[in-house]
Amino acid sequence: MSGSATTATMTTLPTTDTRTEPDTSLDPANPADCAHIVDQRDPANDITTAIVEGREVTALCGYRWVPYREPKGRPVCEACIEAYGRITGS
Repeated sequence: MSGSATTATMTTLPTTDTRTEPDTSLDPANPADCAHIVDQRDPANDITTAIVEGREVTALCGYRWVPYREPKGRPVCEACIEAYGRITGS
């Protein structure tokens, strides 16, 4: 065997920051920054199908968008909350 030595180098990976609080940079007045409520009784508003097919859904407030992410940590649209209250009578 030859007498060559091998050296090992250690690389430190960067640490990641896991956020457990909502993102406060979101603007509740901007519909794109809010979580919306849809009436799932309407087949056109089936979220799962809309995500898979890339189709628009309509929120109770009238905002239309193609869902693509989980809305956790986003403020809920005030207009959707008001409309939901009118629908449910609460």
